Amino acid sequence: MLERYALSPMKELWTLEAQYARWLEVELAALFALEELGVVPAGVAAAIQSKARIDVGRIQELEKEVGHDLLAFLWALEEEVGEEGRWLHFGLTSSDVKDTALALILRDALDLILAKVERLGAALKELALAHKYTPILGRTHGQWAEPTTFGHKVLLWYDELLRVRERLGRAREGISVGKLSGAVGTHAYFPPKAEELALKRLGLRPCPVASQVISRDRHAEVVFALASVASLVEKIALEVRHLSRAEVKEAAEGRPEGSSAMPHKRNPILSERLCGLARVVRAALEPVLESNALWHERDMSHSSVERLLLPQCFVLVDYMLDRGERLLRELKVYPERMRERLEGALGLPFSEGLLLALVRAGMGRKEAHLLVSELSEEAERRGEPLWQVASQNPEVMKRLKPEELQAIFDLEKALRNVEASFDRVFSSGYNPSNDG
Repeated sequence: MLERYALSPMKELWTLEAQYARWLEVELAALFALEELGVVPAGVAAAIQSKARIDVGRIQELEKEVGHDLLAFLWALEEEVGEEGRWLHFGLTSSDVKDTALALILRDALDLILAKVERLGAALKELALAHKYTPILGRTHGQWAEPTTFGHKVLLWYDELLRVRERLGRAREGISVGKLSGAVGTHAYFPPKAEELALKRLGLRPCPVASQVISRDRHAEVVFALASVASLVEKIALEVRHLSRAEVKEAAEGRPEGSSAMPHKRNPILSERLCGLARVVRAALEPVLESNALWHERDMSHSSVERLLLPQCFVLVDYMLDRGERLLRELKVYPERMRERLEGALGLPFSEGLLLALVRAGMGRKEAHLLVSELSEEAERRGEPLWQVASQNPEVMKRLKPEELQAIFDLEKALRNVEASFDRVFSSGYNPSNDG
């Protein structure tokens, strides 16, 4: 027989056992609060706490009988604890327990995600600093652009991760609310003070106002934060895929996968998988956002969506962060290939420098743009460096000295201000969220 694999900490949060344990935690917090206010007899909560045992099999048996998961849970508990069980769920409705328990699970799940975001951030920072001055050909629209550095590419990801972390923190703050206010949120049978006491015990804040449920914009914010994590991991993985293409080969996965038919293949399977999973996470946003609009004080249309998509999104993003960090830690970077590509670009990445030099020398911008465009086409056609083709053009040499022309194609000069971006991102006074 196959042995049961141990679940990851993230998957453990979404098991039935964990769900029932949270339900019990909420029920007990409510009882302790009611005791403190004298609504139920003293000692009831402690008695139930000492006797309570979650029997998943029995709960599921009762659920088949009654067709209601929380009722089955309460009946199974009452069988275990005896006479005191009659005080369980006093003044509450199912969503009081479920929504509050879900808040506890989401808070813990976000903590796991935030811990992995920190590890991904450490890997990004290390890689960015290691390649701060490693020159690489920039590309826009898939075409040669100006020179940049590989570290600058990675720094962009790190900066975005700081904003992702802020989104996750805001989502954690927004979801850390509970609701113990009864069938339509009016505290008809469960006093506001009891709600405050119970939620304080659970480490949550009272939802300022609720219907039968906590408004689902809070849950949508959580999924949006997760989607932004997934999109960042995809952004990293997509760049690795492009840089590992056979005709580029400037970077590669540390553990590429081969082909059953072609032994030479080194396929970026992990990066491709991460890009695919990001689509699944983002696809959850629409149904979760639609779950905010419910009939009157509540209907059940959100429930099935959340039972499927919340665990799925968290488990996938947890996996993506884990594998994204591994991708970065094991990434093979080829600086010599990057420089080779730059040198093979015939100086075309410096065309803007030539354009600006001609403008400074008195040529109209339109005229200069057309001229440099023509010279660039000629350089490609002849397979000669742009500086060499430009040095043979009388319009250029009438305005620029030979040493001025050569200086335009100085790689170090082109990258002289890269340090500024690193200072901004890593300086303690820089707030990355301010740049939108």
